[in-house]
Amino acid sequence: MGGLKDQIKKPNHSISIVLMIGVSALILFAASSLRHALFQSTALDLAVFDQWVYLTSQGLPPISSFLGFHILGDHAAFILYAIALLYKIHPNVHWLFAVQAIALAVGVVPIYALSLQAGLSIAYAQATALTYLLYPALFNINFFTDFRPEAIAIPALLWAMWAGIGKHTWQIILAVALVLSCKDILSLTVIALGFWLWLIQRRRWYGIGCIFTGVIWYFITIGHLVPMLRGSEAGGVVFYRSLGNTPVQILWNIITQPELIFGKFFLPDTIFYYLLLILPVIIGLHWQKIMAILPASPMLLLNILSDYWAQRDLIHHYSLAIFPFIIVWLIQSIPQYQQEQKRRWLKPRFLVIWSMIAFLLLAKYEFFFTRYLSSLPNLNSLYTAVSLVQTNESVLTTSRIAPHLSHRQIIKLTNPNSEYLNNNYQSFKYVLLDSLNLSLAKKTEFHPSLITTLQNDSSFKLSYQKDHVYLFTKK
Repeated sequence: MGGLKDQIKKPNHSISIVLMIGVSALILFAASSLRHALFQSTALDLAVFDQWVYLTSQGLPPISSFLGFHILGDHAAFILYAIALLYKIHPNVHWLFAVQAIALAVGVVPIYALSLQAGLSIAYAQATALTYLLYPALFNINFFTDFRPEAIAIPALLWAMWAGIGKHTWQIILAVALVLSCKDILSLTVIALGFWLWLIQRRRWYGIGCIFTGVIWYFITIGHLVPMLRGSEAGGVVFYRSLGNTPVQILWNIITQPELIFGKFFLPDTIFYYLLLILPVIIGLHWQKIMAILPASPMLLLNILSDYWAQRDLIHHYSLAIFPFIIVWLIQSIPQYQQEQKRRWLKPRFLVIWSMIAFLLLAKYEFFFTRYLSSLPNLNSLYTAVSLVQTNESVLTTSRIAPHLSHRQIIKLTNPNSEYLNNNYQSFKYVLLDSLNLSLAKKTEFHPSLITTLQNDSSFKLSYQKDHVYLFTKK
């Protein structure tokens, strides 16, 4: 990040930041890798991205067999092409875990720099960096949603804030470009960042530049590129059916029928969501500095208006572009309290202690004990069956097995519909099923008669069977 080095003054302080990055990246990487190793990652998150990146790295058309459209048809995540270069070294899904873990951990650098830029002491800057790393959403989102390219945008957004305040022109250009390469909807965040720089930080030309760039990118990607490659409207519109069927219709209804949205701001689950967002840092927030979260307002508004409840928690990825700005709110609040000579008890150690308490309360590390051990009884059998899929030919399997077999052009998920069963399984070279995990999950992923049907089909042979794991291979 170039000029950020100037904000980290003494060698021992640099070492502490590097240590924070290294330890947190290792923890985040280990959590994601462990979940994957326990066959708890899922197809429609991890396998989709893994297949896209793998196909890109192999020079094959990056068309998802799960979703049926091009890599850029998801959310115009051009950054995936850069990640594909890592797959050229060695194609492995752990690259995605590593990239995400490092990106989220590196966010401490601009947080530290923003703290020093705001006039905080070294001790406070280190405390805010730890507060960022201990924010529960960072840990939860990292492993629960497997991989999301917008995680790479988090340090870039913070970098853009620091660069804009400090008038580092080329750095803000690079930071904004990186943000926009991660996800199309982040164009709205860049627009809001522009208003923050212009109106709050008095950086008019930097603000206007962000606004102009964000608007142009929105119309290029969401308005044209993504619908063209998907063959339908941009992704996520399905979560706002109560407001309209297209992005333009939704925006028009919000403007012309404000009564549709006002009620959603004060629903019990929305109020609880507000509390969840600020609770990890609430002891240090000053309401006069609330405008620091202006860049988060588009994503916050989308989460509030959504019909999908999962957009209002600290577990799913929808809060990724919100929580970093809450940390910036904290950073700008502390000098305000110091100036007013209030909350003199708010020392760096109390910030860290409170963050640790919030982490223990809200981080979902217990999922590794309460949710993610369901495959242990037949884990060895699952690995054995996966190893017996020895070609890159087509595979039909379940959601939790798919991320272990997504390096191929054709891989699809089983379907509980009996008509789908009778008409589609014959087109696959391999069919890999886990009936134990199916029953434990209390979720029907394939029709109960599929195993019997395959056993009675002379065109398939049962290549492996153990511990409720079945691998059928077409003769």
